[in-house]
Amino acid sequence: MTGVRPARGPRGAEAIHAAVLALLAEEGYVGLTVEGVARRSGINKTTLYRWWPSKPPLVAATFRHAIARDLPVPDTGTLRGDLVALVRSKAAFFADGPGRLAADVLAHTGADTELARLADELLGEHCAHVAEVTGRARARGELTGPVDDELLADLLLGPVWLRAVVTRRPLSGADADTLVDTLLAGLPR
Repeated sequence: MTGVRPARGPRGAEAIHAAVLALLAEEGYVGLTVEGVARRSGINKTTLYRWWPSKPPLVAATFRHAIARDLPVPDTGTLRGDLVALVRSKAAFFADGPGRLAADVLAHTGADTELARLADELLGEHCAHVAEVTGRARARGELTGPVDDELLADLLLGPVWLRAVVTRRPLSGADADTLVDTLLAGLPR
């Protein structure tokens, strides 16, 4: 899948990511430690530090892994279908499981520069999904003029993140349809 980095990490990466998610659910971001992840996963602490020098890159890798596993880029054959499916899947992802944990962590970004970098990295993963969708739409001739993929990702995913991180209100399927239709009305087609 384009836009998502291939799985990379030490042997035992699944156990490590599972430990990170479990500890985030139990203790939150503040309570999570690399040492705790080592204990929970059964992986040596030096191995963790070899791959991830601190907590934020370890958490980012875990969320990237969850995004790659749980959020395939849709290919419905139409730009509208792909964008609606993308918005719906991301809204569902942030409502539960690893995505809900990511939203909880990102809710505390504030002035924390390491968390801000984490948020930027995760948003980059989502922007890559939008770029893949618009690239296929260009190839099909559905988009003919210039489209700023990063801005489009912001416009599409902003409401998803707002609801997941700030208001904790789910974005319904009807909301996703309306959002995409509103944005498509302004795109050069």
